[in-house]
Amino acid sequence: MYNLRYHIVSLVAVFLALAIGLVLGGLVVQQGSFSRQQDALVSGLQRDFRKLKNENSRLKKEVALQNSYSEQITSAWAKNRLKGHAVVILTSGAEKEGAAAAAADVRTAGGTPVTVTILKREFGLNDEKVVSALRSVVATDADLRPSLPASLAAEWTTPDEPRPMTDALVKAGAIKVAGFKGSKVATDLVSVAAFLKEPDAVALDIGRAYADSGYYAIGAQTPTSGTGVAAAAVARRLSAFDTLGTQPGRFTLVALLSGGEQGYFGLSANTIKPFPALPDDQ
Repeated sequence: MYNLRYHIVSLVAVFLALAIGLVLGGLVVQQGSFSRQQDALVSGLQRDFRKLKNENSRLKKEVALQNSYSEQITSAWAKNRLKGHAVVILTSGAEKEGAAAAAADVRTAGGTPVTVTILKREFGLNDEKVVSALRSVVATDADLRPSLPASLAAEWTTPDEPRPMTDALVKAGAIKVAGFKGSKVATDLVSVAAFLKEPDAVALDIGRAYADSGYYAIGAQTPTSGTGVAAAAVARRLSAFDTLGTQPGRFTLVALLSGGEQGYFGLSANTIKPFPALPDDQ
């Protein structure tokens, strides 16, 4: 029997079904729209990726070309620039310091690297065994720290003289030396030495002693070493650069050791410019 309650329930059911249909229909429409937007986004990203990939490939070729050009130009300019020079390279022996790169740069410029590897920080001056060995050749009870840098600089730059301080340090296990033969002297110096990313102070003081004697001495570090050697060298009024191991660094090292423009060069904020000016004779 038809009654009002049945009529109301029927109407509610119809409207409920209609509401559910509208909601479901809206969801389908929205999902379809979202799917289209997603497809468009993916297509756009794929286009951008292809564009970036092509651009990256082009830039790689351009960088390779520039590196090849830079290497050839630097090699031609640096050839024999350090001929007859023996260059002391002070290092802790850590590969990241770039001592091998410095030695290679010296060789390709016609020079001879003399590598002094510091086995004990600050040449072992905090080690009683080392201090005792040094005192045996200088016969003094005075503090050796102020005098050692100048003494070593004098031994390494004076021909036909014995090297008692150097020999004592080698025997005490504070340093090892490769490249000094007979009366050979080294009148240029590059310090890259650092321990736990702290520049070796005595190494830089030897550089200062070199400079005070009228020789070239510089501090150097690679772009990624983070040793702080370059800035510490500048604090001692030495020239320095932080691009060791690169073609600009190779040019800078040879330029600094052959009388080119002096200063602080490289990538750091306090450098005066990326590399020295080309000398006037070229």
